Amino acid sequence: MITRRNFVVLAGIGAMGLLNTAGCAAPAEEPPRDVSGEKEPLEEPSPIPQKEPVASSESFSGEIIPGMLCVAEYATNTLAVVDARAGEVAGRIPVGRNPASVLAAEDTVFVGCTGTGEVTAVPMASPTAAAPIPVGHQILGLCRDEARRLIYAGDYFANSVHVIDVALQSLVGTMELSALGFSGRTDPPPCCTFEPGAGRRTVALALAPEGNLLYCANYGTFDVARVDLATGEEIEAFDGVVGPRQILVSADGTQLLLAGVGGEGEQQVSDLYVLDRSSGKRVQEVPVGQSVAGVAQASDGSAVWAIARDDGELVAFDADWNETGRLSLGVGIDTLVLAPDAKTLLVGNSIGGQVHVVDAPSLALLNTIEGLASPKGIAVIA
Repeated sequence: MITRRNFVVLAGIGAMGLLNTAGCAAPAEEPPRDVSGEKEPLEEPSPIPQKEPVASSESFSGEIIPGMLCVAEYATNTLAVVDARAGEVAGRIPVGRNPASVLAAEDTVFVGCTGTGEVTAVPMASPTAAAPIPVGHQILGLCRDEARRLIYAGDYFANSVHVIDVALQSLVGTMELSALGFSGRTDPPPCCTFEPGAGRRTVALALAPEGNLLYCANYGTFDVARVDLATGEEIEAFDGVVGPRQILVSADGTQLLLAGVGGEGEQQVSDLYVLDRSSGKRVQEVPVGQSVAGVAQASDGSAVWAIARDDGELVAFDADWNETGRLSLGVGIDTLVLAPDAKTLLVGNSIGGQVHVVDAPSLALLNTIEGLASPKGIAVIA
């Protein structure tokens, strides 16, 4: 059930048209290392090498208006407000430590922070009034439930989903997930003990179009949990992908699109996984490239885009999964967002400190916004 809980803070857009998943913002951050000390079988590279500190623009004190981008800067604990037309950072807003996901709901930008376990609420009309919402431990995924005026926040450390009331801007409940995960997995990775910080760990969320189910993609057990939102209880899980990064419900509502970066050796992932939403059966593996870090789909289902982080390529597909084009953007691209105009893709590179602006139909590179400090989540203000 959804339970109300009190938390000790340890240290620390999605409208339907943005990601076509009822407003879920997936993190582009490597999950923290397992604090239990047990070796993680996933690919967990050394901390991303950063360029010299970004020459910080002035603190942003204006209004966040439609057309702007809000970019979580993981390395500097800030939310960069980007003037997309000018192609430059207009200013920065301090948020919690190590922000990794961003979502816009109503008149507020919500930023999920992995280092402090908070969600920072940034009012669009007065960004300097940003305030923390104490939530949990390590927030690695945000999802909007527009009908209920709620935000769901995945907690990597606590294996749970926290519930935030958009109007109250406060925690109103927590849905705890089972530690067992997908029952059909016969050879679980050695990481999957049930100690704090190990085992099943939630990283990305998607809301069913009917509004009755929440899908939660998990590290550790590499599965997809399903939560009945009427009761707050988990129902039978689906098998997933190693190193999940993003989960979407397809435009027609029949499938789940699951992006994962994989691990080492035989756990490397170079395909986008397509799951039947009723049975959870994997019905297709679509070749993309090494480490599939993100996916987006047109609202009519006519096109799908995915990014291969380690190959540095943006790949386009038609409705029948035929590849229609590739664009090389550089190793390290790990955030992909389709803007509300459905004509523009935003691709973040956390190594290069860039956000690329790409024409979605042609895959033509329109602009590159430089000088960002390990950009992770991106939200386009509509």
